[in-house]
Amino acid sequence: MKKVIMICALVVATVVHVQAQRQGDREVNPEKMAERMTQRMDEKLDLSEAQEKQINALFLEQANSRKESKDADREAMKAAREAHQQKLEAILTPEQKEKWAAEQKEGRPQGRKKRGGNQGDGE
Repeated sequence: MKKVIMICALVVATVVHVQAQRQGDREVNPEKMAERMTQRMDEKLDLSEAQEKQINALFLEQANSRKESKDADREAMKAAREAHQQKLEAILTPEQKEKWAAEQKEGRPQGRKKRGGNQGDGE
C-alpha cells in the first residue's frame, strides 16, 4: 500500500512540475509580443519600413497597456481595442486594411479552437 501511495505522489509531483514549466513558457514580454505581431503583419501585408516601425510601436504600447490593466473591466478593454484598431487602420493602406480584416476574420475560429472555444453557454 505504501508503494502505491508513493508512486501516486511521485506522479502528481511530476505532473505539477511539468504544468508549471508550460505555464511559464506562455508568458511573453511585451517587446516579443509586439515584434511577433509586427512580423506577422509584415509577412501578410508587405509593410514599408516606416509602417513596420509605427505598427511595432503601436503593438508595444498595446502590450504594455494590457499587461498593466489585465484586471480591468470588459468595457474599458473593449474601448482600448477599438482605439487600437482605429490607430492601426490610420497607418495601413486601404488594400492592407482589407487583407488584414480578412486575415483577422479567418484566424478567429482557429484561436478559439486552440484555447478550447466557448466551453460554457453562459448560464
